[in-house]
Amino acid sequence: ETASRNAMTVQLAELFKKAGPQEVGHICYLLQGRVVPLYEAVEFGVADKLMIRAIAQAYDAAEKEVVAAFKKFGDLGIAAERCHPAGGKSNLSVFDVFEKLFAVAREGGAGSQEKKITFLAQLLSGVDAVSARYIARIPLDKLRLGFSDMTILDALSWMLAGDKSLRAKLEEAYNVRPDIGYLAQAVKSHGMAGLSHVKVKVGAPILASLCQRLPTADEMINKMGKVAVEPKYDGVRVQIHYQNSNLKTQISKVKTFSRNLENTTAMFSELESMGNQIRADEVILDSEAVGLDPKTGKIIPFQETMTRKRKHDIRAARLSVPLKFFVFDILYKNGK
Repeated sequence: ETASRNAMTVQLAELFKKAGPQEVGHICYLLQGRVVPLYEAVEFGVADKLMIRAIAQAYDAAEKEVVAAFKKFGDLGIAAERCHPAGGKSNLSVFDVFEKLFAVAREGGAGSQEKKITFLAQLLSGVDAVSARYIARIPLDKLRLGFSDMTILDALSWMLAGDKSLRAKLEEAYNVRPDIGYLAQAVKSHGMAGLSHVKVKVGAPILASLCQRLPTADEMINKMGKVAVEPKYDGVRVQIHYQNSNLKTQISKVKTFSRNLENTTAMFSELESMGNQIRADEVILDSEAVGLDPKTGKIIPFQETMTRKRKHDIRAARLSVPLKFFVFDILYKNGK
């Protein structure tokens, strides 16, 4: 209900002050509507229909009653609140809620839907009506709190210093390791000295530095002074994380991430054998993946390259649109 971002920041800072070191990380993930950092491919897999069944089971209500509330308010969180029996109290800690939601996200395979419904129903039945409103929204990715991770960084600064003066240093650490829960736990436990624990890690993406656009070459030269010009490959930004787990057999672990921290490893199977081309045990590379015409070897248009961004039929797509990864930055190599 708070419109002012500054007021939100102060409210969050007060919450972080009251939270313990273990709680504060969980709270930050839940504020993101997550149970893991944004770059980890762990999703709740909960759709509206599944949540409707969970709410009905939690409050011993008919599913049509939940559907009617959903249609009326357009929000399953409010539907859960309205279907909640009066007088219920919350007897669960942040840790309890986090663990239950983590169990929901972890469930997969045969029978997983019924287990998810059971976990959610147990969770919703153990909290008060207002808590139910927000807990129902988290797995649906509809938390609607109205702020970003940058507001959380402001609040961590406010928690420590009573103002936003530490935001720049916190953001610098976040750029290196965009894991808001880990960062919050480090500064809650050790103050700003905790940032010394926040280091580059293969498998955890570094936040992408994005290009600033200017309309004309004259403006670029006026801003930058001397400039160098080179062609831009028009493809897909790919951050490549490589770890050589067996030097003798060249078996390696490879992960890739998009500029928005999405784990895209499954899309780029050609990188599985990249160990043959890398003289390092660990490396993080920033690259542009560009499609090639398999017959001529020439670069193809951006729209055709984008057909590789898919989750299905990847092997077939690899044959029709092979990729070349143009590396423009070595972000990390062997500990440096």
